[in-house]
Amino acid sequence: MIVLLLSQLLAPAWAVAPTKLGDVTITELQSDTTAVPPYYGEWFEIYNNSGKTLTLNGLLIERSTQSLLIPASPPIDIGVGEYFVLGASAERNEDVVGYNGNVPVDYVYSYFTEFNIVSADDVLRVSYDGILLDEVDWDSTWAPTADEALQSQPNASANEWANDLQLNWCSSGSVIPSGPGMNGTPGGENDQCGDEYNVDNDGDGYAEFQGDCDDEHADINPDMIDGIEAPNGEANDDADCDGVRDDGVDDNDGDGWTEVDGDCDDADINTYPGAVEALDGDDDNCDECIDDLDMDHDGYSHTAAGAVNPCGDDCDDTNDAIHPGSQEIPYDGVDQDCNYLEACDEDHDGYDAVVDPNCVSPEGYCCDGFDCNDANADVHPGSVEDNGNGIDDDCDGIVDIPDKDGDGFTEQDGDCMDLGEAEGYPAAQVILSAQVNPTAKEVCFDQVDNDCDGWIDNESACSRDAAVATVRGGGLCGVVEGGAAGVLVLAGLMVAAARRDRRGV
Repeated sequence: MIVLLLSQLLAPAWAVAPTKLGDVTITELQSDTTAVPPYYGEWFEIYNNSGKTLTLNGLLIERSTQSLLIPASPPIDIGVGEYFVLGASAERNEDVVGYNGNVPVDYVYSYFTEFNIVSADDVLRVSYDGILLDEVDWDSTWAPTADEALQSQPNASANEWANDLQLNWCSSGSVIPSGPGMNGTPGGENDQCGDEYNVDNDGDGYAEFQGDCDDEHADINPDMIDGIEAPNGEANDDADCDGVRDDGVDDNDGDGWTEVDGDCDDADINTYPGAVEALDGDDDNCDECIDDLDMDHDGYSHTAAGAVNPCGDDCDDTNDAIHPGSQEIPYDGVDQDCNYLEACDEDHDGYDAVVDPNCVSPEGYCCDGFDCNDANADVHPGSVEDNGNGIDDDCDGIVDIPDKDGDGFTEQDGDCMDLGEAEGYPAAQVILSAQVNPTAKEVCFDQVDNDCDGWIDNESACSRDAAVATVRGGGLCGVVEGGAAGVLVLAGLMVAAARRDRRGV
């Protein structure tokens, strides 16, 4: 009889099979109960130490004379760092036949026809497809106590070689909540064992709770080096208790790489640095990323959809010119260096180039600044306008007009006569021009609009009758506009005045 809980029918599609020793470890077991019949109260617990979501379909559990194979369907999985409890009954209601002592059981087997654990002398072994994952064995000198689960130390739960040691096991001191007084922590992390596990028994400076995985031998502790300073151990013993046998100096899978060389799974011949990454839930090339693919072979990967550990950073894995570190081409709407930004400040003046109205790339890929000349660091919003260079220095949309005669005013400022020697004007005219600007005082009878107010000789102090006709009407007074037109008008007025003087007018 096999009973599956509803939660086990919802296994995710990305669960993978265990592949090596220690992927699954046995962490707790209860085989001797008096508070409830053992054929209801027996259970044991396993732990996922692989770093991947594992399928338990096909998992083989054996004892000395029996075996239990979890069938291929329905799907059953165990998440990363999770515990999974298998037991003779899942009934937690004490008023119902089959009451197990309020133990949360994930998978139920038949105590009578399939499997049962012997307390006095037995072995419990877990394997998958012929690969041994973990094994715990005991005899009458080291056996579960009635109604007290036998548990491994928390620091040994994730290491199959550490929980092989008797000193890393003890009777659980935690009472199962709402139960009949049985001890255990089914489905959760085990408690620290008693005070004797806080003692440094071998005098090497480390107690078990400090990471000593064998506190009976002083040459086994976190300061040791496997195979060199561990004469009492075999070459593959974990003398330094780091979870890596032999410190990676042997190529255990024959792929040409050791753990020291960077082989992140020395039990899999297809896993090593430089291997081709496949969409298989494993870090095949040992770059600490799972299912990161390099489709354009530029040395940078992207992460496939649904990857377990996404960390690829190639933003376009179909183009080998696009990857982190590539040369960014400004203003093209393409993110060559995968920083999710376009190059917009090429003159490094702190202002981005102006908006490109034709840019249709995603947000961040178009320049949206206000620098009207991104090739000149002196040109940007807020820059001081230089009225002599013919450039829109402050990017206000207006190209400056120079002050040709040096009187402090340009035509843009209202200077109605702004002549300069650079334009070929005689020095006398330039001198006259410098005396004409909006702040100058009107000079009587010179037929010049000295203050650029649009009127000639219009001061009240001028005793001579000023003409009132406009320039259009042929008279000598009127609004005189600045710029080239103003210059022509002034020149005409000066000629007319000279003719009057010759006629004696």
